[in-house]
Amino acid sequence: MTQLDVPQHAAENENLLWDTIVIGAGPAGLSTALMLTRGRRRVLVLDHGVPRNRFTDHMHGVLGHEGLAPGELRRLGRAEVEAHEGVFAEAEVASVTSVAGEDGARVQVMTKDGRGFRARAVVVATGLRDELPNVPGLRALWGRGVYACPFCDGYEHRDRPIAVLANGEHSDLKAHMLRQWSGDLVLLVNGSFALGEAEARSLVARGVRIERSGVDEVLAGVDGRLRGVRLADGRELELEAIFTNPSFVPLTGMLDGVDVRGPEHPESRVWVVGNAGDPRANVPVSIGQGAAAGGDIALALLMDEIAGAGRV
Repeated sequence: MTQLDVPQHAAENENLLWDTIVIGAGPAGLSTALMLTRGRRRVLVLDHGVPRNRFTDHMHGVLGHEGLAPGELRRLGRAEVEAHEGVFAEAEVASVTSVAGEDGARVQVMTKDGRGFRARAVVVATGLRDELPNVPGLRALWGRGVYACPFCDGYEHRDRPIAVLANGEHSDLKAHMLRQWSGDLVLLVNGSFALGEAEARSLVARGVRIERSGVDEVLAGVDGRLRGVRLADGRELELEAIFTNPSFVPLTGMLDGVDVRGPEHPESRVWVVGNAGDPRANVPVSIGQGAAAGGDIALALLMDEIAGAGRV
């Protein structure tokens, strides 16, 4: 059967066997779904509509889409998948379980509202959550002057006052990196971050200022974007951008106890793509991972069908 056999309102039919269920409708998930629907596979995309990059207005470094709004890329991608007869349903997934159905089902997906769907393969493209340093005002300006990735957002603030808010290891390295974008750069030593003397000398030698008094608050301007920071000693620094190192928390709790396809479990029918498995994956990399997974899944499904035909 191809996706042309999918009945109307198929997303409401919990008895239907899908070729693939894709969890997450960001760049990685949509890319996977597009590959598979173009291969005439029955694909259901489950998404709860809370993407990681909802806090930012524009994407950068995406070939052919420089400056495009992330929501617009998702809209275009969904339209392309639907044009190839992919099916979408709003859902938050609670669990993914390996099964062995006589009809070829390999995975069952349960949603938090109690629905269950079966598939021959599952792709987890749920992304991650950014946990930011606990500094008042920082979270509210995430994506509006506060960033993590210099290559994603550094160019738009070139030659302007930029700060690196130290958080965790390698914060000094991020300051060295951002020196490529601006000569007006300060490292804000904050919290438990300890800057060694050798590292400090290296930064100063490259023109990076070091501020050790700590940050009390990140300040917003009247336009709702970053204005600067208030230091622990009461001084304020005017800034156009702050870069920091969030902790990346993959949103893959539904996979507890499930083997994910890889060297250890090559026969698994669960793939993880995009930021759910790789926090460094930007939009182009996530699209590429999704396309690669789509091809791998199509081959795995085909090999299952060839093996089944041989047993008839």
